[in-house]
Amino acid sequence: MEITTPYINRGDNLSNTMRAFLSLDIEDSSLLSNIVRIQGKLDTDAMKVKIVERENIHFTLRFFGDTQISRIQQIRGALSSIELSKFKIRIEGVGAFPTKRNPRVIWIGVTQGEKKINQLKLAVETKLEEIGYGRDKRFHAHATIARVHRIKNRDSILNNLEALAMEQIGDMLVSSFRMTKSTLMPSGPIYETVWEVPLN
Repeated sequence: MEITTPYINRGDNLSNTMRAFLSLDIEDSSLLSNIVRIQGKLDTDAMKVKIVERENIHFTLRFFGDTQISRIQQIRGALSSIELSKFKIRIEGVGAFPTKRNPRVIWIGVTQGEKKINQLKLAVETKLEEIGYGRDKRFHAHATIARVHRIKNRDSILNNLEALAMEQIGDMLVSSFRMTKSTLMPSGPIYETVWEVPLN
């Protein structure tokens, strides 16, 4: 499988590492507009939240943290042999971790196509295991849309999130996954694509 490489940074990090993760990026403007609409429905009187910027909303397949550049390239080689076809997912519903009554992370979920995402996740984990990584113990396909910094009224939060549980966002074609570099800044993270693996 061909891998495209729009960006790789080799010189701006003295330790030769990057904070990295594998992502399924949401790029369709109508989907993103629907997500922003839902973010606007969060009850900010009941909780203090940090909204995830529109351009940063994504599904995480695997988080690596600070990783050597050489290791990033090794991962690239391992994942290049994944042979899966493009697939569609339906993005729908709002949830929270750990619970809706005590949220720390607010996310949007997948109601159709989750098995396909799980197939891709399994393929990724299998290839990573071959180069020495342990498998993720838990995986739930979701895209974070807000982080809760302070809870003011738990009952109101629960009611708010329950009311958003069936919010429809739309269908998305998953045609690739990406290695993404995350640079932490005071204003929030900056994400850059390192390389991309297209699906068949």
